Amino acid sequence: GIIMAMGFYAIFLSTGVLNTVPGLIVADSTLAVPFAVLILATFMSGIPEELMQAARVDGAGALRTFVSIVLPVSRNSVITVSLFAFLWAWSDFVFASTLDQGGAHQPITLGIYHYIGNNNQEWNAIMATAVVASIPAAVLLIVAQRYVAAGVTAGAVKD
Repeated sequence: GIIMAMGFYAIFLSTGVLNTVPGLIVADSTLAVPFAVLILATFMSGIPEELMQAARVDGAGALRTFVSIVLPVSRNSVITVSLFAFLWAWSDFVFASTLDQGGAHQPITLGIYHYIGNNNQEWNAIMATAVVASIPAAVLLIVAQRYVAAGVTAGAVKD
């Protein structure tokens, strides 16, 4: 993470996206790519070839097959990858502290860090803020729980 942050810093500084929200989104998105490739490649390799052949027989092109067949079948895996990507970005500290130095847009983790960093000893307020910061992630996990369980196990065992 730290090595990547330094590389992103150099690239973002030269391209002018340092201290911007799109720059932070791009950096945080890269963390999910290996996990997404692992989960989605494993799942996609388990999709029966007969489904693709049936779509071709019906005259569907590659894009139509992907949109009409592959995406609906892989819904659980896509939701799982998206949820994990969001959670990694939500709890990001390294990229946020490196790529958004004093910017107006800071994630909640960096806000809590700065709040503590001011020699603040009000632990009740710090913990209350941490609980409030975890609410969106908890709600998302509760809502998407059945998709995540199915998405992680899909493609894990070949028939």
